[in-house]
Amino acid sequence: MKILPLSLSYLAVVAAALALPIAAHAELKLPSIVGDNMVLQRDLELPIWGWAEPGQEVTVAFAGQKVSAKAAENGRWEAKLAPMAASDQPQ
Repeated sequence: MKILPLSLSYLAVVAAALALPIAAHAELKLPSIVGDNMVLQRDLELPIWGWAEPGQEVTVAFAGQKVSAKAAENGRWEAKLAPMAASDQPQ
């Protein structure tokens, strides 16, 4: 079974760039499980989650996909990437 590597740096840059307009008053946080050199399960929907200011819209972009979610009253948000095929190339 092949798995897809994911760089926290890539996700952090994407999340930070998308959060810039509201960065002055909001802090976007990802769980510690999201990190450099992590691997992803192939052929399954991939949930990415974290915390932000309630009502804040967060966009996750990865491997040609872009999905958005809105933070709930408790600040938690979750965006789900569509299943991806196996790849031996870092993303």
